[in-house]
Amino acid sequence: MNISPEEAARSLREIEASRSAMRSLVRTHRGHYYLWLWGSIWVALSLLNWANAPRFWALSNWISGAGVVATLAIILFQRRQVRSRIDRRFLAVCVVLLAFGYGVWPVFLGGPHTYKTAFGYGTLIWMQIYVVAGIWFDNYWFWMGIAMSGFILAAFLFFPGLFWLGPFLGGVTLLGTGFYVLLYRR
Repeated sequence: MNISPEEAARSLREIEASRSAMRSLVRTHRGHYYLWLWGSIWVALSLLNWANAPRFWALSNWISGAGVVATLAIILFQRRQVRSRIDRRFLAVCVVLLAFGYGVWPVFLGGPHTYKTAFGYGTLIWMQIYVVAGIWFDNYWFWMGIAMSGFILAAFLFFPGLFWLGPFLGGVTLLGTGFYVLLYRR
């Protein structure tokens, strides 16, 4: 299939318009709140894991559920201020990555068998979305996804006794990126 120069130029303009709109929305409408929220959750979960908290699974589910509720609250608050088109192609890519990551691959290849492998696997699925968001919209998402993936993989492969440190550094990365967005992405 050959693409004409006009079609290629139109596609590049659409990508740049999408990227510019996303940058503007994140800068103007407090995208750092999401990063701070989920960075705090990652740090809290890794510290609970480090402390061998009793009922860790129940606590982590409650904390994650509270994070989802807080995320929805931020979305509802932001929805009043932000009126923009949703990039359906990006949303479709995210849905496909999640569907394959959580549905197709575990069914056919077998799911993770330990907490560490399940956590690492689930995290890497979400980091793929961060990397794609970085390619699609803004570079800091790309580098954040790469850094967090590196922390998780290094902790899993090289420091299994200190596995909690990978998610902790990932959470610190999210928190730091939130400050970067707030202070420097204007």
